[in-house]
Amino acid sequence: MRFILRSLVLSSAALCATAAFADGQARLDVPFNFVVKGHAYQAGSYKVGIDSERFFVTLSNVKVPTQSQLWLVTPANADHRKVSMTFDVVGTDHVLRTIQYGAFVTKNLDASPKQNAERTRIIGE
Repeated sequence: MRFILRSLVLSSAALCATAAFADGQARLDVPFNFVVKGHAYQAGSYKVGIDSERFFVTLSNVKVPTQSQLWLVTPANADHRKVSMTFDVVGTDHVLRTIQYGAFVTKNLDASPKQNAERTRIIGE
């Protein structure tokens, strides 16, 4: 009986942890190839995950989960409730500038000078 009770308690805790983690993820479809910190990413679906307790965000390709990056985030506009990725555009090249997840945002990820950007493009849910 003790074993069954312990199993039920542990199973409940695992389900709650999984549900909490799932709340910290969003899926964004990026319709163009892009670069982040020298790493090339193909157009496609990406998961954006947030860990607000440890202050980091992850970006991973849905089809190739091993293609992922992790960055620290800082507090941002508290009114922003959505997930968005901002890109600097130069010609046909897209360079990821920031990822915002609710009230948290990455620092500027684009190493190139801003004056080179012809425009910005935002993908978000």
